[in-house]
Amino acid sequence: MTRTVDLVIVGGGPAAIAATIDALSSGLRVLVVIRARRSGFARHLRQASGSALLMSPQVTVLSGAEVACVDGVNTIEAVVVRRLRTGRLLAFNASALLAFGENAQREKIT
Repeated sequence: MTRTVDLVIVGGGPAAIAATIDALSSGLRVLVVIRARRSGFARHLRQASGSALLMSPQVTVLSGAEVACVDGVNTIEAVVVRRLRTGRLLAFNASALLAFGENAQREKIT
């Protein structure tokens, strides 16, 4: 799994799928963090974009996880993700984060 990404997307709804497709088509490396263990995100992404885009090494989907910490000086530099079942922490170098809440509101943090 790559430890450096351009964009972290938090959430698994339709808006997150659209943002993921847009980022991948722009050539960005994307990490998608989804709280639900079985969200169907990968299936929905595959249906929306075609399987070739999903099979790209440019996207990593972590389900059953949450963002524990975002850190950096003047801009985002690192995102720490916690696996919900084990509590294991995974650190990623990242330069932007998009969070999608329950109402599919978009919040970009850079």
